[in-house]
Amino acid sequence: MPQTHTPLKRVSYFLTCLFSLVGCQSPLAPIKKDISRFKNERADNFIHYSVTTGEKNRPMTFAWSGDPKNPPLIFVHGSPGSWEAWAHFLLDENLQKKFHMIAVNRPGYEGSGKGATEPSLQFQAQAIIEALRFNQSGQPAILIGHSFGGPVIARMAMDHPQKVAGLIFIASSVAPGLEIKQWFQYPASWFWFLLPDFIRVCNEEIIALKMELEKMADLWPQITVPVAILHGEKDKLVSVENVEFIKAHVPAERVILSLREKDLNHFLLWEQPELLNQAIRALSDYRKK
Repeated sequence: MPQTHTPLKRVSYFLTCLFSLVGCQSPLAPIKKDISRFKNERADNFIHYSVTTGEKNRPMTFAWSGDPKNPPLIFVHGSPGSWEAWAHFLLDENLQKKFHMIAVNRPGYEGSGKGATEPSLQFQAQAIIEALRFNQSGQPAILIGHSFGGPVIARMAMDHPQKVAGLIFIASSVAPGLEIKQWFQYPASWFWFLLPDFIRVCNEEIIALKMELEKMADLWPQITVPVAILHGEKDKLVSVENVEFIKAHVPAERVILSLREKDLNHFLLWEQPELLNQAIRALSDYRKK
């Protein structure tokens, strides 16, 4: 049976996460030291670039580590979020030896046009794939997306298949049928001037997400790269049934890893980072076959 959450539970969990994100108890607490360390030791490891598509022009920023001559890993954070979500992995010495890691700020966050919402997943995909111009390997990238980052990397693979080597979905919201707009999202959009920029951007792009996912409905057959899926059974923000959606829309032989962790929630990325390392190894080994 599909996992459902009553409106009251969803509101309660939303408010809990909101208060956490604005300073009470951040879900990033497990990697707080990693974030500080990266900022202190690698202050020069940030690159700024711009993307122009039609009438849109966007500043973009990413943090990086590893050798640019190595195969690229691109990390895409959720909503809200920033490159900081990936600090632990950017500092991983084993990953640094094997990959050129690129952790973007998605459009609307931090140095990527902070406060200017970008509802189009197609444009977000274009803006982020452009980061590959700074990789010198000439190889396609493994894309890693958490939460809202999941549909973004799916769109990247749909629109730029020749530049993508594999996908890792972490607690990703990709199924349009599972996106239920909540009543509190609309008052939040009416009183946007009372909200911090990152919360307003988060709210606006999530309101647009269902329609954006529907635009992708016929494009899933274009994903032909290996896929890994990680999700926590206790996730109250993104239904674990998204795992089954992905498996139903990607050829079975392409899903090389699918983990539904019964004791983990939406923040499994920081609670059990070894799960992502496992997924990266699985995709890397698959490519070598």
